[in-house]
Amino acid sequence: MFNIRDYGAVGDGTQLDSPAIQKAVDACAAAGGGTVFIPAGRYLCGTVHLKSHIHILIEKGAYLLGSTNLADFDPREENPANCEYQDPSHSYYHFSLFHADNQEDIAITGFGEIDMQSVWDGDGRPDENGKRKWWRGAKIIAFKECREIVIRDLSMKNATDLAVYVAGCEYVTISGLQIVSHIDGVSPDCCRNVTISDCIIDSADDAIVPKCSYTLGYLKAMENLTVSNCVLRSNAAALKFGTETNSAFKNITVTGCTICDTQLNGIAIQSADGAIVEGITISNMTLRNVGNPILIQVVNRARGPKPECEKIGQIRNIILSDIIITGPYPETFQATRAQFAWTHIDNDLTLKGIRHPLLIAGQPDSLIQNVTMSNVVFRAHGGGTVEDRDIQLNEVRDDYPGSTVFGPKFPTYGLYALNADNLKLYNVEFSTEYPDARDEMILKNVTNFKRV
Repeated sequence: MFNIRDYGAVGDGTQLDSPAIQKAVDACAAAGGGTVFIPAGRYLCGTVHLKSHIHILIEKGAYLLGSTNLADFDPREENPANCEYQDPSHSYYHFSLFHADNQEDIAITGFGEIDMQSVWDGDGRPDENGKRKWWRGAKIIAFKECREIVIRDLSMKNATDLAVYVAGCEYVTISGLQIVSHIDGVSPDCCRNVTISDCIIDSADDAIVPKCSYTLGYLKAMENLTVSNCVLRSNAAALKFGTETNSAFKNITVTGCTICDTQLNGIAIQSADGAIVEGITISNMTLRNVGNPILIQVVNRARGPKPECEKIGQIRNIILSDIIITGPYPETFQATRAQFAWTHIDNDLTLKGIRHPLLIAGQPDSLIQNVTMSNVVFRAHGGGTVEDRDIQLNEVRDDYPGSTVFGPKFPTYGLYALNADNLKLYNVEFSTEYPDARDEMILKNVTNFKRV
């Protein structure tokens, strides 16, 4: 075991200890691998590069504090390839607390805490040309093309970029994390054989958000993923497949999760950039106070290299079962614990209440196929008027995906389905807390519909 104290770490929260941690990691790697032990104390840290066969063990009572001097982190990659095809967070790896590239057999575990101290890279205000500067701080974990990864039992908070980002990785286990983050919580991207379980995530952006972006410079599916027994809260989407969707989602199971107090989407399944999305099973879920509980949507943003990502994507073979969706759905509510990503500018924590139906929205040339819902109870807020029955929704094709792009209100309270084939509802119940004059369902260009 390689104790970081033996390599010069002080643990007083003032001296920069990441060089000592790096020395311990390097010595452990030179010995063929082992455990790097971080005992109780407060360790101020910048970037630490991990290597194969290294286990970082963070003892209970140990606190890793992200440095408030961003120069202590490795700089972002200069002109990273393919960065025009995804949001910048998915192009940068080096600017992080723990980074590994093309390594294997790495673990970060223990009951310690990582606090990134809510440090932003600038104030996010536009420059003289009106262009908003890049303003996010460092990630906590950023692994690229690694294998056999374990991240377990840690408390993480106050990251101002993606908290846990693993891209192009295989055989990844993420379990028992408690995350409070200004941006996304856990983001597996183009990964295979991933389990995420028993996590509690409170995020100002998306909580768990699998992606299949073009960050690797080639297309790779996000496949063989299981998410279970997590508690999620978000100011955006709690569980979102997308928005970066250049390749494919395949063979995904989500079960036993609770989603609460989420402004936008509870469960979002999207194809925006040509991805083929198929084979997703979601079951045994409880959603409370979620603005748009379920969204399944195809758009044709087509942000990706041509011709690979030029064709419109497809969504098919989706099973949703044993889901309870309830209110209350307030007009506004306060962001709790995790704050808006932009509160360092305006400090307004008030979230607008969203009250949308379940939404299935394909395109005329890309019908959403083979969606089955069974044993679903949706108690919506209600309160719709006779006039609301005539609401005309925006046409959505090339936009950023999401339920709000259709407009603030819908002409139905239960289900709105557009451009779908083989939609089946078994024991699906819609009701409202307050009287509602709208229809419970509206179907447009939906073929082979069945409700039992």
